[in-house]
Amino acid sequence: MLKRKALRKIFITTFSCFTLFVLYLIPMKLNSSYLEAPEEVIYTSNTTNHEIYLLGDNKYLVKFQIFLEDIKTEEQIGKIIQYLKKNTKETIPTGLSGILPENANLLATSVSDHIATLNFSKELLNIEEELEERMVEAIVYSVTALSDIDGVKIQVEGNPLTFLPKTKKQIEEVLTRDFGINKVYDITGRNGIQKVTIFYLDKISNNNYYVPVTKYLNDDREKIKIIIDNLASSYIYEENLMSYLNNQTTLLDYDQEEDTFTLNLNEKVFGGDNILEEVEYTLGYSIFENYDVDKVLLKVNGELVKEMNK
Repeated sequence: MLKRKALRKIFITTFSCFTLFVLYLIPMKLNSSYLEAPEEVIYTSNTTNHEIYLLGDNKYLVKFQIFLEDIKTEEQIGKIIQYLKKNTKETIPTGLSGILPENANLLATSVSDHIATLNFSKELLNIEEELEERMVEAIVYSVTALSDIDGVKIQVEGNPLTFLPKTKKQIEEVLTRDFGINKVYDITGRNGIQKVTIFYLDKISNNNYYVPVTKYLNDDREKIKIIIDNLASSYIYEENLMSYLNNQTTLLDYDQEEDTFTLNLNEKVFGGDNILEEVEYTLGYSIFENYDVDKVLLKVNGELVKEMNK
């Protein structure tokens, strides 16, 4: 009996020692995924906000924001053109539409020295006479809104489009935003003609959209003075377009230094206690479109109230 107990103790002791020995031989460094806290997951967006120009009910091109994936510039241009087609499959709000013929295909796209060359099928020419210039404006303004594109060459079946198909109006081979958009001519003579692009508002299906209008007029004043006078006027030449800038708003002074434009207005610019968002954007968009700056500082009686970046 005693011998059996002794053997049992020896067995238990031997087994315990063996177990400790085996554990000692096993590496103590475990997989870090079990020891360390899980890393924080950071979600990043692969899309950017981009402006394109769609046709509104009143035949003006309006500014509309879309999201573009962070892909090659040529692919981004292809996506933009899809939005610009009539009856596009892309999602756009009620009251807006594309302007390019539905069956006009983009055959090829290339980019060189910040100039995008777009080669379309011949169906591009099947556009109503009243819309053919708007169509070119929509292409140019939508594509040059890309940060690395300064100009656009439009081709049809490999041939440069140098005149509009219906009116035969001649156009430049390389088109920039100098081509203008939603053009209005208010000219009484040949001298002192100035071109100014001003942003207004248009209400379409209960939504407000910003509408750029390029005016050609006999006015040799500084462009910012023309912009303020037009936005503050109680009478707007363009039918259905609006401005929320108080008609007693006065331009006190302005300054452009490198990439910054400073605009100083009187207190009438306030809509109640604050400046209306619609006023900020019509002013900001108009300045960015006419001046080569990246920042606008809006002051009231000399005090900074808003900083806007391009």
